[in-house]
Amino acid sequence: MPTKQLTLRLISDIASRINSTADLETLLSEIMGITRDVLDTEGSSLLLYDKEQDVLVFNTTSGLKEESLSNLTVPRGKGIAGMVLETLQPEIVNDAANDTRIFKAIDQTVGYVTRNLLCVPMIAQGEVQGVLEAVNSQDNREFNQTDIRILRYLSDQAAIAVKNRLLIDKLNLRANELNCLYQISNALSNIQNSEEFMDLAVKTISEVLQVDRVALKFEKIDQKGLPRSKSKGFSDQYLDEEVQTTLFADRSDWMNKGFKIITAGSPQGILLTQNGIFQHSLMLLPILKNKEWLGALAVSDKTSRTRFDEMDIKILRTLSNQVGEAYRALQVKIQSDRLKNIDRDMQVAAMIQKHSLPIIPKQYSLLEFDTYYQASREIGGDFYDMVIHGKDEVSCIIADVSGKGTPAALFMELSKTVLQQEVSKTTSTKEALTRANEMIQDKSGFLMFVTAMLVRINMTKKEIMFSSAGHNLQILYQKKHHKIQHLSGKGQPMGISNCEFSEHTMSYLPGDLLVLYTDGVTEAMNSKEELFSEERLESVILSHINDPPEIIRQAILQKVSEFIGDAEPHDDITLFIIRLN
Repeated sequence: MPTKQLTLRLISDIASRINSTADLETLLSEIMGITRDVLDTEGSSLLLYDKEQDVLVFNTTSGLKEESLSNLTVPRGKGIAGMVLETLQPEIVNDAANDTRIFKAIDQTVGYVTRNLLCVPMIAQGEVQGVLEAVNSQDNREFNQTDIRILRYLSDQAAIAVKNRLLIDKLNLRANELNCLYQISNALSNIQNSEEFMDLAVKTISEVLQVDRVALKFEKIDQKGLPRSKSKGFSDQYLDEEVQTTLFADRSDWMNKGFKIITAGSPQGILLTQNGIFQHSLMLLPILKNKEWLGALAVSDKTSRTRFDEMDIKILRTLSNQVGEAYRALQVKIQSDRLKNIDRDMQVAAMIQKHSLPIIPKQYSLLEFDTYYQASREIGGDFYDMVIHGKDEVSCIIADVSGKGTPAALFMELSKTVLQQEVSKTTSTKEALTRANEMIQDKSGFLMFVTAMLVRINMTKKEIMFSSAGHNLQILYQKKHHKIQHLSGKGQPMGISNCEFSEHTMSYLPGDLLVLYTDGVTEAMNSKEELFSEERLESVILSHINDPPEIIRQAILQKVSEFIGDAEPHDDITLFIIRLN
């Protein structure tokens, strides 16, 4: 049968068949079938480009001994497909038996005889997706330029479809990874018992990381009712003493690194693969509590049979921290019979968080104070604190943890405790933030951080010393000049990486006003998605500048409430107002 003509009806049918395909595997198979049908060939093949390895991979074939060809690779410049990858130009071969460019190792491997073929590159938006081949015309006719034009049309359609599908798959994968973090952090709120939690953790990790085997194993568990291990895909032999000794004999060497990858060809890997523990590669991650070994997470053999990459490592390290925190939270849950459902959990958590904030006196020595905190949800991540160093010197802290809900609240408690401890140890605001940052990094894991402004007030010298950890601009009203001075400083949020914090000292006069706040105030949003802004905040302060801190706080909150109207609050609101006398 001759090559079909690309009529409008056929073009429409091709586009419809390609664009209606939901998953990549089906899409590639559909492209193969269309190629064979339109060009009337015995077979066709689609080789996707592996950029990391710089090779073409036979992901999908049709009519060409599919099982034998599956996952065979063709190097750049090797054979017709490799040449097309190199030159990005189409090629016609009508006498394959005598053409030295043919990569005959493929035919020999699968026991297939190639008589003639067409090969064109698949390019979408300037990026090579692979090559498309049509092999062996049914009527032994020679391929020509008309066939090339038809195959190029098909390859253009295929390249766009493949690129879009790969992009969608990648986005879905990353979305699943983020959703996994959410599921783990909220696991306690969605399960009835510890066994269910372990099942959820193993199942979620397996699905998101797309691995064949997952195992959680905890040690030193004193609380009754908590399982010590759970696995999926691993045989019972995984828990054998010999296997565990092989896996963790050198754990002190990689525990601080946070992970270890064992390949099948390594000495450990050879022994473990012989015992059927894994086939390709296995990753181990510690679950720690205050640098103490609590247990381990093991995953092995990605379903794609690819290596664990940097993103996998990052996600798994985060997951190991989340699993450890959730598992310890389960111990608390089992001890507290009063927490019977999610609503009560959140109510109790909100009450605990509210009472964990310090009671700031309305006046201490020459200073007048007023504070306010309101979480956007039941529990939040903002906090304030005050450390008294003596009768004439205090430190005031205001901070904002990234994220919302339970994870932010847990991280808030950690950050508050660390900051209070370090502020009380030193007279330098810069040194206090530096030490706190080191401890928070050590305990926090990934994806969470805290901004903070630390102000130390010396009433004898009439000086304030301050340092900022990535916090928004704070306000100092200078009564003598009737103007607002913004306080800021060099330093990034704590919990991200080591960094240098700056330290500043300013004099003040009696009557000056210090307003510390979180961005939930200035970024309060109304139904038009407008922000309350620094300008509105400063205007309210100036209009009540001679009032007591309590009246200023009330005025700010009233203006914010009037501004947002019926809109839902999207961030915690925290204020710490100090009259300097």
